Amino acid sequence: MEAVVGIIDALAWPACVLWLTYLFRSEIRAVAARVSHLKFKEFEAKFSQELNAVEHSLRKLEQAKPNFSPPSTPNSNPQLEQLERIAEVSPRAAIIEAWRLIEDAAGRSGFVQGASIPRINAALFVNWFVREGKLPVDSEATFDALRDLRNQAAHAPEFSISSAEAQRYLRLAARASQLIDET
Repeated sequence: MEAVVGIIDALAWPACVLWLTYLFRSEIRAVAARVSHLKFKEFEAKFSQELNAVEHSLRKLEQAKPNFSPPSTPNSNPQLEQLERIAEVSPRAAIIEAWRLIEDAAGRSGFVQGASIPRINAALFVNWFVREGKLPVDSEATFDALRDLRNQAAHAPEFSISSAEAQRYLRLAARASQLIDET
């Protein structure tokens, strides 16, 4: 009899966990779909909602520009195609390089700082365009969010992201640089 009680005692918690997992399987799937990175020790979870927020605000900025024409095909930019190939191997490197699309667009607009060594600061550039009335005030937050995501990729030691998430960032950076070019 003690053996049966021991077996029941050993199987009670796993059976309970399996039963609860079965009951809440749709909710668990919904949460798992939003997770792009999970770390156990400090329980760090990053959600793709940061990229969703940037996509949403960038879409609003594009709609606010009457003469803005998004590319007909998402891969019509050769630089973007190259960055997407890099993202397959190193998502971190692709994100860091994608920020150059925005800086290059700022440079093409004529916004350069520094005398002997020209530098391009995209944050100051966006601030300048907002003050000039060429970009809406909301655009500062959009570009700040893109820069913050790039900074995570560049500086966070535990940074890890899927190539699909990196490619989403690449497309957003390409759209943002096109928005600057057409301003």
